[in-house]
Amino acid sequence: MDIKSLDEHLKNRPTQLMEAKEKGGKIVGYFPGNYVPEELIYASGAIPICLIHGGNTQSAEVALSLVPQVICPFARAQIGERLLQQNPFYRMIDMLVAPVTCQHLRKVAEIWEYRNEMGIFKLGIPQQYGNDFEVEYFKNRLTTLKDRLQILTNTEITDENLGNAIKLYNRIRELLRKISLIRQTDSPGLNTLDFIKLNHASFYADPEFMVDVLESIYREIKDKQPTIETNTPRILLLGPNIGFGDYAVLEMVQLAGGEIVIEEICEGVRYYWNDIDTQGDLFQALTKGYLIDRLPCAFMRNSAKKRLDFTMKLIKDFNVSGVIWYELLCCETYDSEAYYFAEKLGEHNIPFLILESDYSTAVTGQLKTRTRAFIEILKGVME
Repeated sequence: MDIKSLDEHLKNRPTQLMEAKEKGGKIVGYFPGNYVPEELIYASGAIPICLIHGGNTQSAEVALSLVPQVICPFARAQIGERLLQQNPFYRMIDMLVAPVTCQHLRKVAEIWEYRNEMGIFKLGIPQQYGNDFEVEYFKNRLTTLKDRLQILTNTEITDENLGNAIKLYNRIRELLRKISLIRQTDSPGLNTLDFIKLNHASFYADPEFMVDVLESIYREIKDKQPTIETNTPRILLLGPNIGFGDYAVLEMVQLAGGEIVIEEICEGVRYYWNDIDTQGDLFQALTKGYLIDRLPCAFMRNSAKKRLDFTMKLIKDFNVSGVIWYELLCCETYDSEAYYFAEKLGEHNIPFLILESDYSTAVTGQLKTRTRAFIEILKGVME
């Protein structure tokens, strides 16, 4: 098992999913943001698919026929993928679980609902975390989601099924974490572009197949010889998310002579850093794991302080030379926090660069120039 076999699996995955649907199986799509438990969907007998394609200018622009330009390009891309009907993963969804997080993804769910695209379940997410009221509310919403999934699949979600599903996805998270932690050294095994693609693949691949692939990759890279030169700037990437296909900034850093060694984004450490408890009340475990233990997104009140503290830990643990903050146009929650992080990291003399994209080629050229200059500055400091 290796990345080549994973690529082949992903190529054949739409056919596998269609065959499953023909046999009565159900496909449940969900938006990223780390609040939708894949385990719960899987335990119902349905197949979870994270709708995370981004970076495509065409899909973002075609959505302008339905939503204004103030909706971020990633959210617009989700609408565009359905309108274009070219992406098989978006065509075969039987039900969408839409976490009520930022205003942008909320509008995507509403557009699909207005157009009667599919069954929609809006998963309410508290706007703050830690209090008993918010915890109980989220647990109740997960229980309601369980009921909807059981109706969809005509399958009871038992404690045994849910426990097994949690163990399976815990194994995926554990392996992603182990592979990522190798990047603390000068022998990362995988560059960040390959690692993010691997992380994205876990949202589409059969989970049992994904475990086999990750175990094989981990065995292969854990004892590799150093591949990063000592004068290579080590970058921490911060921001909301990197869509499947939105790899420009990762490529820019590599071409400029830097190396992203860790990323604090939806598909980064937030997803795989913590496991879910498999003992006791499993719904309480899911609630704690997804709402309390994971790093909060920027839409939550008082989230910046917790993420800043964790960012400082990552900077130390991964020997980071500089930080790149990558956000999307009109993402107001992260845009407002960017200046807070810039100020706080500046107090520790940590170089900080803010990049903003709308997926267009016009912006890409400017981002390349600024990224190259930032990496050159870091190289100068390291000499």
